Amino acid sequence: MAVTKEQFKQTMSCWASGITIITTKHEDGMLAMTASSFTSLSAEPPLILVAVNKTARIHPKIAEQKAFGVMILASNQEETSSCGAGFRGPEGNFLAGIAFHQKITGAPILNDCLAWLDCSLYASHDAGDHTIYIGKIEATGSQEGEPLLWYSRGYRRLAEEKLS
Repeated sequence: MAVTKEQFKQTMSCWASGITIITTKHEDGMLAMTASSFTSLSAEPPLILVAVNKTARIHPKIAEQKAFGVMILASNQEETSSCGAGFRGPEGNFLAGIAFHQKITGAPILNDCLAWLDCSLYASHDAGDHTIYIGKIEATGSQEGEPLLWYSRGYRRLAEEKLS
């Protein structure tokens, strides 16, 4: 018996992850999407990967621009995440009014995130209903703060107490 989409989603909701916003240039500024399917891949050269649904507006733009930004969101950026995730309607993906700058590739980099990566498109691979985009990190930065987390289909924050 095949695993259903709902069974898969329920099981994966048990995986706690940080939240990223993926950005790329758009005619009117920036296009963004929230992603938890993100990971480091290689230290030499420095590579990351992100899985992007083929129906997402940003999907063809990443291939077209050959560059994208990845922002690791801080605990106070829940609204930014909700916009990128489409929880605020399709216009939320444009992140209107959110300040950004550009570094090496020209991809939009949000100003107040916990960390950011400016990536050139290194490779892409078909993966079912997603494309795995591999980015070569051209520039990066971070600041002190706490991450915004996703667990059991909802936002979470770190507990006060650190475990060893």
